Amino acid sequence: MAPFRTFLAGGAVVLALSGCSSLPQPTPADVTRAQVKYPQMTLEKLAQNRKAYVGTCSGCHALHLPSEFPAQRWPGLLDEMQVVHKVKLSTEQRKQIEEFLIAMAN
Repeated sequence: MAPFRTFLAGGAVVLALSGCSSLPQPTPADVTRAQVKYPQMTLEKLAQNRKAYVGTCSGCHALHLPSEFPAQRWPGLLDEMQVVHKVKLSTEQRKQIEEFLIAMAN
């Protein structure tokens, strides 16, 4: 079962299913594909990057599937989140999220 997320709506506590249940888990095939762009990528690192994406982004909105956009579009979407929506990401968070989304977009 997908984890629940709690938030306030109109003064009431609301439970919502987190969208990460359908978010793909990295596989060895994903790692092989990712290593074209990120030669040092491992299955463990890609799984950590997935965790960073879920932990950082699901608090504000439903998670997008990486395949929802072409790989080359993700950096611009992350730029938009930081510049337009004023989302504060550390350099490491940004790197992890971008690597996961790009690696898994294909």
